[in-house]
Amino acid sequence: MKIICPECKNDKEIKSDDIEVGRWFECDYCGVSFEISKIKDDGSPEIKIIEEEK
Repeated sequence: MKIICPECKNDKEIKSDDIEVGRWFECDYCGVSFEISKIKDDGSPEIKIIEEEK
C-alpha cells in the first residue's frame, strides 16, 4: 500500500501488515516523521505529522 507524505506529497510504500494506529514512518524524500492516527472505514490509514519538540 502507498501512503502520501503530508509534507512533500511523495509516496511511500508500506506493507499492509504495518498499518496500525500509532505506527510511525519517516519520509524517504524530505525526512519528516509521521504516524498513523486512525484507520478509516475503507481500511486506508489517516496520517499526521509528528511535531518535533524544541
